[in-house]
Amino acid sequence: MNFLIYPALTPIELTQVQALSSELEIVNALTEEDALTAIPQAVGMYGDLTPALLERAGNLRWLQTPIAGLENYMFPELAESGIVVSNMAKIYGDMIADHAFCFILMFARGIHFYMRRQIKGVWRKGTPVRHLGDCTLGVIGLGGIGAELARRGKAHDMRVIAVDARPDESPGRQLKLDALWPQDRLRDLLAESDFAVSCVPQTPETVGMIGAEELAWMKPTAYFINISRGVVVKLDALVGVLESRRIAGAALDVYEQEPLPADHPLWKMENVILTPHVAADNPHVPQRRIDTLCDNLRRYLNGEPLRNVVDKARLF
Repeated sequence: MNFLIYPALTPIELTQVQALSSELEIVNALTEEDALTAIPQAVGMYGDLTPALLERAGNLRWLQTPIAGLENYMFPELAESGIVVSNMAKIYGDMIADHAFCFILMFARGIHFYMRRQIKGVWRKGTPVRHLGDCTLGVIGLGGIGAELARRGKAHDMRVIAVDARPDESPGRQLKLDALWPQDRLRDLLAESDFAVSCVPQTPETVGMIGAEELAWMKPTAYFINISRGVVVKLDALVGVLESRRIAGAALDVYEQEPLPADHPLWKMENVILTPHVAADNPHVPQRRIDTLCDNLRRYLNGEPLRNVVDKARLF
């Protein structure tokens, strides 16, 4: 099987892929010119398939992407082709869920207030405190990240509810949640949640999904958290509900505009926690990518179903 890798893997990574089978004829392309020369013979590929490469990819049947979110990867010709595309879904689930749950714990214990007092050198006790066992966690999107977050919520005795575009296929459907609804029950989830967390991928349906109307459904004591994609949440609407105290606070790792401008009002709000798109930072990510590639390549060679095959129209 002719298999193209572009951009090139490191020697250690390449050795792991080569060890899968003696049937593999791998081109580990250092340049796009090398990739353009190799792509006509390739049946499978790992990496960045550009329009120029696709134009010459007469034999390509399967593409393994090195990323999970495909909103900036997919282009019309690829979406309309017969090439099977698989992504890196689930390799970030635990680490991003940890980041989101860190936000929840900070809000529950008032750490966001104490950190600001620390900076000012102020010794003052007392902030609103929430007992997680009394709280409802609402997970918006029960994919790999959402399922891991739901698992953490249940471990802390929270009531956990979720909505998902494909609830019958969700990785978290076996977690015995208190409720798992289709996406059209988003209003119910927001109304019942003490902590509502967006874990959805970026798709045409999720862009701008959380705006002023949706945030108004939340309780004034509730917190909104976004660790999915920045364009899911309309920042102007979020600022509005925070300034009017319509919700208790918000935490964000992703934003409509990145970097978030230094003069943006969110920076100065004491009930807001911001991190600069770092929820997926983890030393295990590179090896998880190679493990996923090797597993799917083995499956392809053996005629077995691939993991993480995406709906190219829906981008997940």
